[in-house]
Amino acid sequence: MIGVLAAVAVLFVNPRATGETSRGYAQEIAALCDAVRQRAVASRTRQRLEVQPDQVIHWQATTAGLAEPPDYGLVGRTVVPAQVVIASVDTRPHVEPDDAVPSAGANLPIDHDFFADGSAAPATIFVSNSKSEERARVVIYPATGSAYVYTEW
Repeated sequence: MIGVLAAVAVLFVNPRATGETSRGYAQEIAALCDAVRQRAVASRTRQRLEVQPDQVIHWQATTAGLAEPPDYGLVGRTVVPAQVVIASVDTRPHVEPDDAVPSAGANLPIDHDFFADGSAAPATIFVSNSKSEERARVVIYPATGSAYVYTEW
């Protein structure tokens, strides 16, 4: 909880500087994942993040519970800064660097679900700056739905 609050506080102190780096934007995505997970538990409805190369869209199920909902309603979207690229996504946690990183554009776009019990589908979102000089990855763990930022791939 303290980590989430600290990440959000950093974004408010200097949002332009942090959000325009790959690590800063990865921290934004991790904070969004944590907020979406908390919303899923509080509302008892499935939440979905649709990760696209240029934006992340937040959807909420129209019905409560763990079952696959018939439909989703739009909650909001986060645009990827011009200096940052969502390079690829994988459907498993990549905790260690150099862990079979998917090729550029792999699995994009992808829908990532957070469930009403606090769990989530496993995933890793690979982020870099536009020149691939600085890289970070957001790892989402399935049992807890928690998202963590790691440097490098």
